[in-house]
Amino acid sequence: MRLALYEPELGYYESEHVFGESGDFVTGADLGDWLAMGFADVLHWGWQALDKPEDWVLLEQGGGTGQLLAQTIKYITALDMPMPEMMAVERSAHMRQRQGEVYQQTGLKVQQYAELSDVQTDKPVLMMCNELPDAFPVQVFEWKNGQFYERGVTWTGDKFDWVTAEKPMQYAPDIASSITQAWPEGYISEFNPALSSWQYHISQLMARGFVFCVDYGYSQQEYYRANRIEGTLMGHKAHQVVEQVLQAFGACDITAHIDFTHLAKIGQKVGLEPLSFITQGAWLGQSPSVQQAVMALAQEGSIESVQALAHAKRMMLPVGMGESFKLLIQSKGVQAMPAYLQALDRLRDLGRKQ
Repeated sequence: MRLALYEPELGYYESEHVFGESGDFVTGADLGDWLAMGFADVLHWGWQALDKPEDWVLLEQGGGTGQLLAQTIKYITALDMPMPEMMAVERSAHMRQRQGEVYQQTGLKVQQYAELSDVQTDKPVLMMCNELPDAFPVQVFEWKNGQFYERGVTWTGDKFDWVTAEKPMQYAPDIASSITQAWPEGYISEFNPALSSWQYHISQLMARGFVFCVDYGYSQQEYYRANRIEGTLMGHKAHQVVEQVLQAFGACDITAHIDFTHLAKIGQKVGLEPLSFITQGAWLGQSPSVQQAVMALAQEGSIESVQALAHAKRMMLPVGMGESFKLLIQSKGVQAMPAYLQALDRLRDLGRKQ
């Protein structure tokens, strides 16, 4: 999966057409400024919770085309907060180049890095990411005889295919026994070992700050429910789901949903405290900037405003992206909770105390 997505000059993310209507899939940043408004509001709250520092860092990782960061800065400038020192982390050299072009066009001075471990700062950090960890390489497993067996990839002479290891996995995923005991024989799913190092590097780079992570995923209980017998690993090509990802190896997006319970748990182990877990629809629906924009567009009544409101519905309604996408807020060195999100918070779904 890592090779298929990130191999220099060959990987999927080194290609020209990935994001947007002309690419293979659409992200929130392709549907107008709604996501940027939501991020700007929660970043403003985080900056206030950090006692309004004059010098602070806005860090984005996996920013796609760079458009989301540019959109977010546009709304930050309208709020009563100083401009941050901007940093962007992107593994793909091709995507870094595309982001750099957008930053230059929009007049943003952004420090660009290939790896999170390269970032160093002693300032408070507010970190944002949208649809990032779903592209981290996963390990696929099969449940047999009450044990985990890794599924690897083999070459049959003319194609890639799956093969299950003969011996149980030495390092099994951390999934509650109350969940695994309900699985049928031959249950197939995946887990994301890269989350651990990701959370570790985030904790290492910030002494005080917040992490705002948006992605599609579930609590662990929902992720590994007994009737989800083939996991969530899939591909995207030309806005169509690719179920057999090995048949389009390197030519399609490969992704898996996020086990947010696991993410919150390993983050807590390295000092990142989970504060809030909320659906994207609830988060954006409670966002002051989004509410103001919706009211203004509703009164305008133009064709453009109707189109913008249609995108807002896609972002917020359960039939669109509103329920499957979630926002997880984590903190380092400070305890706080966005009051405007508290009523619809779902942190208890992750098994964490509020």
